[in-house]
Amino acid sequence: MNELTNFRDLGGIVGLSGKKIKSNRLLRSAALTVPIPPSYNLKQIIDLRTQKEIKKRPIHIPIGINYIRASILMNGSVKGAKIGRLIFCGKITACHAYLTNVYIGFITSETACTGFASFINACANNPAGATLFHCVAGKDRTGFAAALLLKILGVSDADIMADYLKTAEDRYAANRALITYYSRRCLFFKKQQEALAVIMGVRPEYLLAAFDEVNNIFGSFDNYLTQGLGITPQAVQHLREQYLES
Repeated sequence: MNELTNFRDLGGIVGLSGKKIKSNRLLRSAALTVPIPPSYNLKQIIDLRTQKEIKKRPIHIPIGINYIRASILMNGSVKGAKIGRLIFCGKITACHAYLTNVYIGFITSETACTGFASFINACANNPAGATLFHCVAGKDRTGFAAALLLKILGVSDADIMADYLKTAEDRYAANRALITYYSRRCLFFKKQQEALAVIMGVRPEYLLAAFDEVNNIFGSFDNYLTQGLGITPQAVQHLREQYLES
C-alpha cells in the first residue's frame, strides 16, 4: 500500500462568519500505514483506537511528534448479537441498527465522552503545525470526531455531512479489497459480503442519530460541549481563533 486510506485535510471548509479552516492544520485518516508527507508539517497524532487495536496494529511515531491516545470503544450490539455474528449471519438490517447504536453510544457512553473530550482538548493545545486524528477505518470514531470539531468551528450542518459522507468515496477501493479478500477464501458469501459492506460504510442516519441524541439528552450542542464533554466556552473560542483564517 503506497497511500493513506480515507485521508484528507479539513482545510478550506467554511466555518463561522464565512472564515475558512486553515490548511495543513487538521487532518483525518484511517489507521496510518505510510508516513505523512513533510509538507503537512505534522506535529501531533491523536489515536482514537483502543489499546487492543493499537497493540494489534502499532504505528511508528516519528521523533518530535506529540502522540495522544484518546481511546474510544466501538461498543454496540443488536439483540445481544455482536458485530461479527451479525456479519456472519448476513443480517443487513441488523448491521444498520448496530452502527446506529454505536453512534448513539458516542453520546451516552462515559468512556466515549472522555475520549472525545481528550480529542477536542488535544486539538486546542496544538498552536502550530498539523494535528492528525485517526481510528481504524477512519469513518465512525474519526467521522464523529471530525463532525464535532467542524460543528465547534461553525461549519454548516450540510458541509459537516458532506465531509462525513466523503468517506464512502475515499474508502471505496479499500472496502472492495477487504470484501474480495474474504470472499476469495470462501469465508463470505453474498449476504455476508453485503453485511460487511454495510459495516464498512457510512450513511447520513448514523451521524444524525448521534446529534439527535445530543439534543435528546442535553437540549443543545452547546450544552453537550459543556455538560457532556466539559469543554469551556473559552476553549471553544480558542479553537476558533486557532483554526479559522483571520
